[in-house]
Amino acid sequence: MNTKPVQGVFAVIDSFAIKRRKEFYLIGELTSGEIKPMWFVNILLNKSLSITVRIKTIEDIEFTHEKGRYKLIIVDSDSQSTELLLGLNIGSESVDITIEGED
Repeated sequence: MNTKPVQGVFAVIDSFAIKRRKEFYLIGELTSGEIKPMWFVNILLNKSLSITVRIKTIEDIEFTHEKGRYKLIIVDSDSQSTELLLGLNIGSESVDITIEGED
């Protein structure tokens, strides 16, 4: 369970990786609070366990046929971490944003 102070909540629409760049991406919207580079995304594995990944950068993105902007969270991810994150099938869920976490 997350005991770190929550700075924001990010509603993830979908996630993907670009393995050649060693990066993992989360697309979504910030539903409350704030988000900054070097903070952490907390991904809940079950009711009592979560993992954290450090935010490398945040980009605003737009889709051709949709109004509104989305956020793209980019994290560094080696091949092992990428496989783990892809296996979690992160999407259609909310994640907490915290200042504290572990790389």
